[in-house]
Amino acid sequence: MKKFLCCFLATITLCAGMATSLSCGNANTKESDSSVLSAPSSAEEKVSLSLKRMLYNLEDGQSTALQIEFTINGAEGDLTALTFTSNAPTVATVSEDGVVTGVAGGKTTVTVAYGETSVKATIKVTQREYKIELSEEYLILPISAEKQLTATAYYGKTELTDATLTWTSSAPSVISVENGLIKALGEGRATLTVATEKVSATVQVFSVKEATEEQVNTFNEEYVNIYGRSYFINDSLNLDHAANGIEVGFVGSSLQLTMNSTNKGYMRVFVDDNLAGRRMELSAGLKDYTVAGGLEEGYHLVRIVKCTEEQQNAYWSIQGFHADAFFAAPKKSELKIEFIGDSITAGHGSIGSYGQQHTVDNSDASMAYAYLTAKALQADYSIVAYSGICTKAYHWLTNLNMATLYERISNRNSGAYAFDFDADIVVLNLGTNEASYLNTSNGASYGGQFPVDYQAFLATVREKHPNAHIICLYGMGGVSPLIRTGIQTAIANMADTNIVFNPFEIISDSSGGNNHPGSTAHQTWANDLTAYIQTLL
Repeated sequence: MKKFLCCFLATITLCAGMATSLSCGNANTKESDSSVLSAPSSAEEKVSLSLKRMLYNLEDGQSTALQIEFTINGAEGDLTALTFTSNAPTVATVSEDGVVTGVAGGKTTVTVAYGETSVKATIKVTQREYKIELSEEYLILPISAEKQLTATAYYGKTELTDATLTWTSSAPSVISVENGLIKALGEGRATLTVATEKVSATVQVFSVKEATEEQVNTFNEEYVNIYGRSYFINDSLNLDHAANGIEVGFVGSSLQLTMNSTNKGYMRVFVDDNLAGRRMELSAGLKDYTVAGGLEEGYHLVRIVKCTEEQQNAYWSIQGFHADAFFAAPKKSELKIEFIGDSITAGHGSIGSYGQQHTVDNSDASMAYAYLTAKALQADYSIVAYSGICTKAYHWLTNLNMATLYERISNRNSGAYAFDFDADIVVLNLGTNEASYLNTSNGASYGGQFPVDYQAFLATVREKHPNAHIICLYGMGGVSPLIRTGIQTAIANMADTNIVFNPFEIISDSSGGNNHPGSTAHQTWANDLTAYIQTLL
């Protein structure tokens, strides 16, 4: 073994039998985490033992030799004189000649010793997993186009060159795939799956037809996707509710939007497969906005979601979109979910901090549990939510309750809603404001009336959605036993097996703005609600 001496490492030499302690050092040293340590194994020996590396990162099954520097009296030492031990052999083992092998994920320490002299190395082992990497994870193709995808299978960092890959399409009549060659046969979408015996990966593919700017700006759902209750005035698309949205497909590198907003507010823009989105500020008045820019030339799908709720006097009037070219947005999911609620569902204070007052800046409907659930399920959705609202009582709002708002297009537009959104799932989250109302002089006796009002509204929801699963949630903003019991009584009186109360645990939260739930709580509830809805499908 080649001898390595590092001039900058301090070598501690322990000299047995010498008269002065200044030249001997500390003769009692037995172990050190230092990279260099010297000690005698006999009266005449001067031993230097060190490791060039103190940390080793391995995968399970991977081996590496410890980089040892070992001398006796200045001469290279015999490595067979050393002993090696691992304090967790189930994580990593070490051989008699200092070769460390990862066994399973975890962390351990390997000790190298010569007599009473020792040094240690930390071994971190990563458990390898099977995975497939795809050349694309999201594709938009015009009808009749083809695209070759490549997929590579790995076990940890090792490429599995002999892996057998199987490709399948969830809608082969719309989008076919064979050995990674994708063909767009008709308008629609499909999930393509590539799999080995151990693991699989998916890619979302949309097959679209071309469209003109004029067609897109009719806002006809043959060309764009609209989410939530909307209406038209003077050929403009009006979006009032929290989390209202529109999806547009274009060709090029940027997309512009002309829109009038009645007040300052925010939109969140999702481009292609970007799940986080980008939050954009809007100002009052008719303005042009570049909602997507600097993109690679090609096909792009943009979803715009209204972060700011109607209660904050924020109303959108969309005039039109502008780009190099357009295509018809892929058809929406067949799964339809309606959310009905108060400020929590509207995202009031959802991105704020405890102690902050409620503002337009710290509220975001796209970060509330309702929108997050719809997004996770890739569902078509409609959200009717208004801060301060009660089911039928008047508390924070003296002239509006949910029983009235639900029948309208919006609070601004009191026209009758057509109820043409045939929901598969309805999520009802009311009762928090009634709990506050009970503590007022006007509402002190409301406890007996609440279950009657809640049941009447439940009956209305059931009438509008006769086949839907109805999920009643309560407790995100705290619990009043009287309100909780009232909701449970109303559900029991309905005698409807497709109506459930709190199908998962709800722990109240006030970490956001104005003592409302924060973003972490919203995401937790979205995860739980998503998981429950999946059991119903």
